[in-house]
Amino acid sequence: ARGLKARAALTMGNWTLAAQLANQARQGQVLMSHDQLLMGFSNYTLPEIIWSPYHQEDQTTYFHSFFAFMSYNFNSTNIRANPKAIFAPLYNQISATDIRKQWFAETAAEARPRIPGNYTAVNYHAFKFQAVASGDSRGDIPFMRTAELILMEAEALARQGQNSQAAQVLYILANQRDPQYTLSTNTGQALLEEIWTQRRIELWGEGHRFLDLKRNNLPLIRTGGNHNASISIVMELPAGHPHWTSLFPRAELERNEHIVQNVH
Repeated sequence: ARGLKARAALTMGNWTLAAQLANQARQGQVLMSHDQLLMGFSNYTLPEIIWSPYHQEDQTTYFHSFFAFMSYNFNSTNIRANPKAIFAPLYNQISATDIRKQWFAETAAEARPRIPGNYTAVNYHAFKFQAVASGDSRGDIPFMRTAELILMEAEALARQGQNSQAAQVLYILANQRDPQYTLSTNTGQALLEEIWTQRRIELWGEGHRFLDLKRNNLPLIRTGGNHNASISIVMELPAGHPHWTSLFPRAELERNEHIVQNVH
C-alpha cells in the first residue's frame, strides 16, 4: 500500500511524501542475487518481489499471458517471429560489469544458441522474462519490486535537492547490480538523468516507461536505434501531445451523456 501511494505521490510531485513512503515500504525488503536476477522473473517467491499474482497450473492463460508476449521461450507465433529487444542506445549505456547486461544478447549470433532453431534471433534480443515452459505461458508478473522503491526514493530525494542522500540510496541498487559502480557525484538534472537511466534498465519490460515519460513530461524517441518503424508506427511523440491522453471508449460516451471526451 505504501508502494502504491509512493507511486501516486511521485506522479503528483509530492517529493517529500514519495521519499518517505518508498523508504518505509522497502524496510526489511531485500534485493535479488545475481543468479536470481537471471531466473526469468516468473516466480513470485523470488526475493524483492513485493506484489505479484500467482498463476497455478490449472489456470494457465495460454496465448494471452504476459509471458506469451514478453518471454523468450514460450512457443507462440509472436515470440517465434517477433522476439522482444531492448532499445540499442539504452543497451549501450549498461556497463559491461552490470549483471543486467546479461538480460540481453547484443547480436543475433549471441542470441541463437539460447533459443530453438525455428525462433527468430535479433540483435539486442531480450532474455529477461522466461515462461514456465515452451508449452506453458504461465508466469508470476512482478507488479512491484524492492528495486522500484529504491529508485522512487532516490528520485524523490534528488527532486528536493538532497543530492548526496539521493546518491547514497541509488548506490544501494546500482552497486548490487554492478560491483564496479561507484557512488555518484552528480547533482541536479545530471543526477536525475542517472536515476532515470538506472530506472529504464532495471524496470525494462515491466510496464513503467510510458508513465515515466508522461509524468516527467518527456518526449517519446524511438529513432536512432533498432526500432522497426513498420511495427512501432509512432517513432517520435513530443511531450504534451494529445496522444499521451487515453480517450474514453465510444460505447461509454453513448451510454453516459455526462461524459465529455478526454481530449485537449
